[in-house]
Amino acid sequence: MSTTERAGFWSVAAGYATTELLVLWRMRTPLVFMFAVPATLALTLGSAVAGEGSHGRAMLGIAVMFSFTTTHYTGLALFREFGSNTWVRQALYRPPRGAFLLGKILPIAGIGLTQLSLFTAIAVVFYGTPVHGSVWQLLAVAVTLLGVSCAMGVVLYLVTADTSTFESLFYIFLITAGSVGGAIVPDGSLPALSRAVGVLTPHHWALRALDEATSGRGEWGPVLQSVGVLGCCAVVLGAVAATAFDYRRQKYDLY
Repeated sequence: MSTTERAGFWSVAAGYATTELLVLWRMRTPLVFMFAVPATLALTLGSAVAGEGSHGRAMLGIAVMFSFTTTHYTGLALFREFGSNTWVRQALYRPPRGAFLLGKILPIAGIGLTQLSLFTAIAVVFYGTPVHGSVWQLLAVAVTLLGVSCAMGVVLYLVTADTSTFESLFYIFLITAGSVGGAIVPDGSLPALSRAVGVLTPHHWALRALDEATSGRGEWGPVLQSVGVLGCCAVVLGAVAATAFDYRRQKYDLY
């Protein structure tokens, strides 16, 4: 890719990102589902699900669970092209797929990173959650986790034909994966079958790394292992999303 092509790529991505950011701001609902709802759940459930004195861990678990609302809003950002009848223009113009998808994803990922950072700060400052590792460990987990969740939003969009089916599958995933992945009740308190299934979820690996970086010994080994798993998942899902995405495949926004 030449310098001119590279500049054009990022110009296209920035244009879509700016539009998406304005849409998210006008929607307001992302602020509710990504901040208000998890905050309410963490405050009301707290140590009742995470164990006595583990209010901070409950805050982190709920934050990880609801960081996957980025999956939801990534898919809706793509379906919105059909609701606003701009998909024909995209199909004719056919901007670089990578630039288009990045433009759709980056604002949502940015909000997700803000959410994870805010809830981690609350857990540390107000609930005394220790940080035995480093901020870089926490950041590595957050970035790779959001890579998985946003790429998953594109893949889920690709395998569904309308927003109704997309949202049904998303909410099944959000609740089920969050439950068995240790986001609500820590792994140690889950039944054996749930723990076995939970290993297959990104929630499990994210929380394994976060537990090590906070209340654990803060060693890089377990954190890097979890980040590696999340990173591989993000790369695979991203590759599927980038190669299978087709502007001409018609979808239906039922809103």
